[in-house]
Order: sequence, then C-alpha cells, then structure tokens
Amino acid sequence: MERVASRKSKKIFSKIFWPIVQIVVIFAVATFLINYFSIDRFVKDNAKEKLNEAYNDVVSQIDNFKISGENTFTLKPSEHLVNQSNNTQVYVFDKDYNEVLLFDNNIYIDRDMLSFLSSLLSDYELEEGVLTNITFNQKEYIANTYVTSDTLNIREKYFVVIQELTGKSNLLRESSRQLFLIQLIVLVLVILTVYLVARDLSKPIIKLSKDSEEYVIGKGVTIGDESITTTELESLRLSLANMQKKIDEESNRKNTIYENVAHDLRTPLVSILGYADGLKSGIIKDKNKACDVILRTGNQLKEMIENILVLSRFDNDTYKGNTEELSLVDLISEQVETVKVIDESKKLIFENVLDDEGLVISDRKLLVRIIQNLLSNGIKYAKSKVIINIMDMGSKSMQTISTPIDGSYKYVISIADDGKGIDTKNLQNIFTRYYKGEDGHFGIGLAVVKSSADYLGAKISVKSDKDKGTTFELYI
Repeated sequence: MERVASRKSKKIFSKIFWPIVQIVVIFAVATFLINYFSIDRFVKDNAKEKLNEAYNDVVSQIDNFKISGENTFTLKPSEHLVNQSNNTQVYVFDKDYNEVLLFDNNIYIDRDMLSFLSSLLSDYELEEGVLTNITFNQKEYIANTYVTSDTLNIREKYFVVIQELTGKSNLLRESSRQLFLIQLIVLVLVILTVYLVARDLSKPIIKLSKDSEEYVIGKGVTIGDESITTTELESLRLSLANMQKKIDEESNRKNTIYENVAHDLRTPLVSILGYADGLKSGIIKDKNKACDVILRTGNQLKEMIENILVLSRFDNDTYKGNTEELSLVDLISEQVETVKVIDESKKLIFENVLDDEGLVISDRKLLVRIIQNLLSNGIKYAKSKVIINIMDMGSKSMQTISTPIDGSYKYVISIADDGKGIDTKNLQNIFTRYYKGEDGHFGIGLAVVKSSADYLGAKISVKSDKDKGTTFELYI
C-alpha cells in the first residue's frame, strides 16, 4: 500500500512541480539571453555610431581642405577626434597598406596599433563597411574600414576607425553577471515556493488516496478525517467523506435487508418443513388442513420472493415493463378472489361505483402486485373486514377521498381496513424497506407498492386513524 501511495506521490508531485520549474528555468534563460544580446547590440550600435561620426568628421575636414585650396592637409582634433583620452582613433593607409601621414600632432597615433592594423588589412581581415572585433594588447576594440580613392591624390586610401570596447565589454559582462545572480536567486526562491506548494497540494491528495484504498480493503479507516486548508481539496475531502457515509449507510441497509429477508424466508419455510415432516411421520392426521397450510405458506413465500425480485430489478434498472389496456374492475375482482383465501375470517368487500369498466393503459404485472400487496396488508391488520373502492376522479363520491395535488389521474383505488391503525411516528416510514415499527416490521410489500407506483407514474398515499383503521389510496 505504501509503495502504491509513493508511486502516486511522485506522479502528483511531478505533474505540479516539474512543469512549473521548467517554465521558470526557460523563462530565466530566455531573459538572460535576451538581456545579454540586447546589451551587446546596444554596445555595438553605439560603437558603430561613434565610428561613423569619426569617419564623417575626417571626410568633412578633407572636403573643407579641398575647398580652402591649401597645400598641406592635416587632420585636426575635433569633437569626435581628440587626444589619447578618446576611445575613437583613425588610421589611414594607402593601397600598399602603408601609413598616410594626415594627422595633426595633437592626435594620438599608436605605432604598434598602426602596424597591427596594417597586417590585418594585408591579410584581408578588415572588410569595408563591416564591424570587426579585434583584440590588441589584451584590450578589445571594434573596427570599421572605409575606402576612398579620390581624395588628396592618394589612391585607395583605407580609413580604419577603431574604438576601444574594454570598458563596455566589462560593463556587459558585469551586468550579465549581476542579472545571472539575480535570476539565480529568483529561480531558487521560485523553485522552493513551487516545491512547498506542490508538496502541500500533493500531501492531502496522497492521504485521501491512501485512506480510500484502505477503506476499500476493509481497514475501517475514515476517509479524510482531517480538514484541508485548500478550498478545492477540502471540497474533495468532504465529497469523499460524504460518499463513505452513504456507502456505509447503504451497506448497513443491505445487511439489515439480508437479515430480514433471511428471517422472513425462514419463518414460512420452517412452517412448510414442519407440516411436511408431520405428514410424513403421521403425526398430523388432517392431511387436507396440512396441505392448505403448506400451499398458503408456499404462496406467501413465493410472493415474498417475487417482491424481492421486483425490487432488485428496480434497483438494477433491469425491469422491462409491458403496457396494455386493462379493466380495473376486472383486475380488482380477480385479485379479491385470489387473496381472500389468506384469511377467510376477514371479509373483502369490493364496492364498485364506476359507470364503466375503468379502462387504463398500464403494466398488468405491477398493477396486480400493487393490489395484491395492499389487500394482503389489509387482511393482515384488519379486525373483520377490508373495503375496496374504485372511483372516477371526476365523480361526486371523490369528496370523501384526499385528492392529490396532481389532477392528471383518472381513477382512485381505495383499500381500507378496520384495524387499530398505524402510529404517526411509523406512518411516515411505512414505505421504507424493512422499517421496523412497534409491532415488528412492515416487510418489503409496501416498499414494492411504492416503487411499482412510481414506475407506473401512479401515486400512492396512506392515512390512518387510531383504533379506526388504515386506508391506502392508489391514484392512476
């Protein structure tokens, strides 16, 4: 059982924890990369802008020199070309990659850099209009090359503009490092939070699952005996607890039914066996009386079994009805003749006030069972007689009948006994299966009556007066 719970724990935890962790990690990596390349792009774009400004400054000075008509050109410091403190520098080479002296003495020229750039040009590692990253003396630079051939009578002059990136690269690395540390801290906090949330969510689910499994195998545990702070899980716990309660109630009810069925079946069976044994041994001399008892008890046993089967089919939704046109007058007359042999000391009086045969479309088997069970119940509790009435819902005689709320019924069948009546406390449970009253139990006969009436769309009601008797009314 623990292994099963553990397996489920991993599954529940992983479904909550790992997808969120993956999303957070992907988001963090994507954010880092976007930030890194954004800063890198910003640095390069800014450097390119400075390189272009420096080159344009050189071209502008050359153009002004040509207009002025002077003989000697020197490149002077300006806003974009200053002294050594400026990161932007310009180097000029001829077609053979030799230095062209165009610069004012105030413009810083790094001779080692000059040689280095000359070698790069000769090796075709610097292309015109292409930003190129270079490293010199452990410093990083970005370079752009411009080519012109019509200025100052020098053929194919190469203007190589460079800008030191070491400071900006350090800024890029430092900002990336800081962002990485921040994201790492956030990632750890998010993972820890998700872990705690996933654990808190999965723990009660695991417990509910374990309790349910132990309940199924009969360990007698109470499902979800501890409240859960999460609203949805608390609702699940209450639902499972309610389900367990209903299952227990249904199990107890069925156990009660089994016990009562066994008792009710045993009583007539013992009677049958006793009379049969008495006949066989010759103790009972009046064979006809013994046979009558056996037949009557056997019929009671048969009716009881039929009632159980009908309820079972209703419960399992396997009952297959067969409707047909029936005469209520004929059907009740037949059942009166059939049932009156149960106790001939009590009269069955059928008072028919209909002007017709009482034709209805219904299921004959269920209707017969309803009438038989009500007549048998009346005979059982009557002092001397049972009166059966059948009336039209539209007749004046209906004034003596408690008419139901729904006026769609056509006929009402009333079966009244003159017994001592049913106590009010028991009356409300009279149709409950095996509900035990003060004088024993009502059995399942009336439960079959109620279930059958519901199936037929009929209505069954009961009223009882102390020491006056009980009346059942079937509206159909």
